[in-house]
Amino acid sequence: MLAYLTSRKHVPIKMKNHPGKKDDMYFGTWIDAEGQYFDTAHFPDSLRQFPFKEVGIYYLLGTVEVDYHFPTITIIKMAKMPLIADPRYSMDEEKSKEIELSLREDVSKTSREPYPQEHEIGLPRYTSIKALI
Repeated sequence: MLAYLTSRKHVPIKMKNHPGKKDDMYFGTWIDAEGQYFDTAHFPDSLRQFPFKEVGIYYLLGTVEVDYHFPTITIIKMAKMPLIADPRYSMDEEKSKEIELSLREDVSKTSREPYPQEHEIGLPRYTSIKALI
């Protein structure tokens, strides 16, 4: 799917295989071609291979998951797509890139401790609607 990145939120997490070590993940907010907003989750393994570049249009590949009745796409791969320069300014290369350079992304950095793991708080976690029925 192709979508435009509007914002992302940094979230520190604990590494499962390395107790005491922390890693980073992100949640992204996007707009699709029909103008609908949706959210994505980007875990450390995926981010190492397919990091965010900057604001813009990305090709996204992932799986839809429903957690606590809320759908999110867990990203497996992503790639930033090139923006097409505005043809009205084809004679002025600086002006044709002006819009692309003016785009700003909202990046939220969280400086808190990672959320506790399921076993640390003793609460069940339902990952699909069927599990709640």
